[in-house]
Amino acid sequence: MLNDSVNKEREDEKTDKETEHSVSEYVSGVDWGWCMIAACFLCSMVNDIITYSFGISMQSMNSDVDASASHIPHVGGVFAVAMMLIGPIAAVFVNRCGNQTTCIVGSVIATVAMFVSNCSTSFTSILATYGLLVGFGLGFVCLPAVVAVGEYFRLRISFATGICVSVCGAGIYLVVPLLSSLLGPFGWQGSNRVMALLCLDCAFIGLAMLPSRRKKHEETDDHDDEEERKEEYHLNLLCDFPFILLILANFFNAMATYISYSYLPSIAGQSSLSSADASFFIYVVGVSNTVGRIISGWLSDFKCTNAQGLATMTAATACLLTYLLPSGQPYWCMLLLTTVFGFIISSGPTLCIPLIMDLIGIHQLNTVFGILIFVRGAAALLGPSAVGIIFVHWSPNLSLPFDTASFLFGVSTFIQILILCFSKKVHARRAVYSVL
Repeated sequence: MLNDSVNKEREDEKTDKETEHSVSEYVSGVDWGWCMIAACFLCSMVNDIITYSFGISMQSMNSDVDASASHIPHVGGVFAVAMMLIGPIAAVFVNRCGNQTTCIVGSVIATVAMFVSNCSTSFTSILATYGLLVGFGLGFVCLPAVVAVGEYFRLRISFATGICVSVCGAGIYLVVPLLSSLLGPFGWQGSNRVMALLCLDCAFIGLAMLPSRRKKHEETDDHDDEEERKEEYHLNLLCDFPFILLILANFFNAMATYISYSYLPSIAGQSSLSSADASFFIYVVGVSNTVGRIISGWLSDFKCTNAQGLATMTAATACLLTYLLPSGQPYWCMLLLTTVFGFIISSGPTLCIPLIMDLIGIHQLNTVFGILIFVRGAAALLGPSAVGIIFVHWSPNLSLPFDTASFLFGVSTFIQILILCFSKKVHARRAVYSVL
């Protein structure tokens, strides 16, 4: 068993060295890796804009769709969950067809569904078109928009990923003035047409997601051997201890994050602040989160730091911050806590790719990231809903959601510590056998 593990680690080390050499040869001169970052950034920004646009156009939609005002918000929730739950299927599609094809197919599905949703006159039809189909389509865009940079970057993978996912602030800046200017003269249907054209833009942007030289070389290998190797990887993944720990840590971390996001405006209201101030806190969290994604990626690429250590520290800090948030009564204190909170939780999306590559390997990047998206979607669906039921029926105390989030961040921290200890043993063992 030990010999098999050692041989696998040696093969991974050899593959990583060969990959880095071939990638540097392919990228030199044209430096297509930075074009890939730009393409991934733009696709992620379109995803964010579509996500934010529904909340803004929801009131205009209420008057035209035959549904009660309480039902329409469920469309946005179904859209967000569908986009994440489709992750494993999108990962299979990426493994089979590549990032470029997956992105193009997803953008076409989302574009058609968005245009068809303009004809919706009932809650069921708009739930199926805007909620499910647009969510599924953008889920196919979302995954390659993150994992594609893994084919081009090794030494600066965290920084590259941080740039790709740092679109939260950009989406907020663009979507509010854009939709405000469209809703008046054209209504939500006109707004949807513009959003559909943005989805279609992802098809053209996806053309830039060319496979790296390493990927092209792998595709010329014997097809049967490649399929057999992938099947073996997928079976081993289900029993892989680092994979299980990574899934659990992300599940609890995401659940705590979404619970905190959902109840942050309520805490502002409890502090006798206006609704405008409560919305401003969400805006502050988004901006600080955007800055934090780039900085956390930049920091984790230094030799004196590592992605797992930063993930552990940020989870522990988030545990403390969520516990303190309900006590931030003065405005300046609440503003400071929300700013730091948004900055701290930003490391999750940024460090996800380097953690997968470090703990599990590049061969499983697409599959594992697709599963993680699914897990985060399940956490977003279960966390706020479960806390909401408890909040309404048993304990209407606003500190309850944040105490729960603090506990979940604490559980995630404990699991991150286990991962950190395990990864140190793996790296030490690799260092020993690399000199044999």
